This record gives sequence, C-alpha cells and structure tokens, in this order.
Amino acid sequence: MKEFMALIGQIFVISLVQTVLEAFLDTEGRKYQIRIINIACIVGSLYFLLQFVFDHIIKDVTTFLKIPF
Repeated sequence: MKEFMALIGQIFVISLVQTVLEAFLDTEGRKYQIRIINIACIVGSLYFLLQFVFDHIIKDVTTFLKIPF
C-alpha cells in the first residue's frame, strides 16, 4: 500500500507542475508549447504507472499463478 501511495503522490506532483506551468504560460500565444508540456506530463505519468505495474503487480501475479517468466 505504501508503494501505491507513492505512485499517487508522484502523479499528483506531475499534475501540479503541469497546472502551474499552464498558469504561467500564455496559452493563446504558445499552443504548441502547452501541447508539448501536456504530452510530457502524460508520458511521465504513464512511465510511473508502468513501473509500478511491472515492479509490484506483475510480480504478485506471477507468484500467485506460479508461472515462470
């Protein structure tokens, strides 16, 4: 559960940084820059999510099913 809370915290920090960057940038003049920031934040969140899945969930599922990978 501690690892899951760390994941939620990391994703929250990414979304907080995204919101702050969007607030400080001029959204009408720099649409492509906002789009790049949004994509970078989504990719960062996806990276943390996949890392959590492969480190914790896949390991638990393989020990439960006892299938060697």
